[in-house]
Amino acid sequence: MKHFLFFIFIFNFYYFDVFGQSVIHNYKIETNVTSKSKIALDLWEYYSRYHLDSLNIIGLDLLEDQQASDPFIKAVAYRLLGCYDVRYGEINKGLKLLESSKSIFLNLGDEKLISEAYNEIGIAYLLLGDLETARLNFESSLSHGRNSATKEMAYMAEINLAKCELKAGNIVLSQMLAEHYIRQATEDHKYESVSNAYSFLGQIALDKNQIKRAEFCFSKQLENSILCDAPFIKTRALNNQGILAFISLDHEKSIKIFFEVLEQRKLQGFQFYTCEAYMNIANFYFETADMVKASQYIDSCISLAERHNLLLTQIEALELNLAYEKTSELKQKLAILIQKRKQVINRNNNRRKSLNAKKNKAENSRIYILLSLLIIPMLIWLYFKD
Repeated sequence: MKHFLFFIFIFNFYYFDVFGQSVIHNYKIETNVTSKSKIALDLWEYYSRYHLDSLNIIGLDLLEDQQASDPFIKAVAYRLLGCYDVRYGEINKGLKLLESSKSIFLNLGDEKLISEAYNEIGIAYLLLGDLETARLNFESSLSHGRNSATKEMAYMAEINLAKCELKAGNIVLSQMLAEHYIRQATEDHKYESVSNAYSFLGQIALDKNQIKRAEFCFSKQLENSILCDAPFIKTRALNNQGILAFISLDHEKSIKIFFEVLEQRKLQGFQFYTCEAYMNIANFYFETADMVKASQYIDSCISLAERHNLLLTQIEALELNLAYEKTSELKQKLAILIQKRKQVINRNNNRRKSLNAKKNKAENSRIYILLSLLIIPMLIWLYFKD
């Protein structure tokens, strides 16, 4: 089932609604922009999973502040905007911002932030298909992570390095890296990370048609998701059980699990993942040739995504639909959404250019004031000297 969504993510730490709302509130009421930037780093982890557009909003908010010339503030803003661009498909543009952010963090000397910066850049190159550059960045992330006081940074990028090696065709090395990552995360009691890594290994097993191995990995994923007491991670593990049931031709069990996943995701309240649950059900019906029900669930997905401005999700849902129904109406809808996406990107670019122009004007004004403060006393001195 090529279109089923396994939810194997680049990142390894997950935040939930209570955390998100409290941190967002703290960000809004904070008046010191440096403190806001530190809060924004927590929101970066949260929004990169649950609300992509907010990365752009907060990144611009930090840059608009009068103190944004401070290197730390600028580095945080560039990270937020760079990650937004990469996830929105503007990878080369995002890379420039991430490289600028990394350069600033290197000068500031915070090993944790440097490690995260290299990891983000590695992800961007991985998405571009430049595996060698991605590998170098993940290795740099691990190197700086080992110098960090935060223990998990010493292995955080290792799962991404494993994904890089998998794409390069080095399956055995990829598995070894993932298994080492699991041992490290288990020792550190990072059960969410362990769960995600087993999901990755399960996917490899499925690709190699090793069903028993996949069953083992996905059962370990479920086991660790329960240990970390994280409902969202448990739902991801449950989803993989549904996929296994489908592959085993137990369609009744499979669709029952997918509906259970959908109900849980509705309760969890993250609309992006609720949309993906709808897509999984739609894909089930596409695969079992029930086009009427498949269309109903694709429509539910698109409707929910539209209400919550999840433009990329709408595009993904239509692409899934087109894989089974190549109609001119669907092609037209997709073309409209792709054009809308371009408009969003252009609007963001214009906003950033306008912001940069204002900043440059303000900087020039300060320079002129400083020069005048130097020149005027000099002219007065020369006048009275004669």
